[in-house]
Amino acid sequence: MFDGFTRGYLPVKLVWSQEFTTRDEAKAAEKQVKGWSRKKKFALIRGDWDAVSRHSKAKSSPSTGSGQTDICIHQSVFTGLVAEAAKAVPRECCGILLADEDAITHAEPAQNIHPTPRTHFEIDPAVLIAAYRCEREGGAQVAGFYHSHPSGKAHPSETDAALAAGDNKIWAIIAGEEVTFWRDRPEGFEALSYRVVDG
Repeated sequence: MFDGFTRGYLPVKLVWSQEFTTRDEAKAAEKQVKGWSRKKKFALIRGDWDAVSRHSKAKSSPSTGSGQTDICIHQSVFTGLVAEAAKAVPRECCGILLADEDAITHAEPAQNIHPTPRTHFEIDPAVLIAAYRCEREGGAQVAGFYHSHPSGKAHPSETDAALAAGDNKIWAIIAGEEVTFWRDRPEGFEALSYRVVDG
């Protein structure tokens, strides 16, 4: 046995595992889980997905230490993302996240114009141009983008990593009824905590 981290904590027991298509996807998931609270990790081990979701919504931001979440999203938007993803199956849905100073307040759906929409997404440029024009004229801020993974996990894929611009925009990824949020950092995706608020 090599001298790894767990050597000083023997004996150890494998309590949870998950398969991934690529190493990059596995590393992204590992990074996400490492940032979870103890309660959320135990919920994952138990397979209690309702509790995992509850702890996701209540999780504090590790970067601020202030008890605040990284982002807030209106309930209507959150529910709409899940519904739109379900409606688009087997294709990936996509669109733009719009926000004010306090929360993500709207999701602007866009046509997925990618030639293989079951496994990739490309937001209609006309929708992007209109959203940025509205922002320049004092309208809602373009906070980021969203898309779904109809047959995958709610975390960035290898394809997502290749498409990322590193512009610090928010990415929402929907898989089934799960929605996760990420910051598109220059060094890679960073998992974000969130809170669903009335709206």
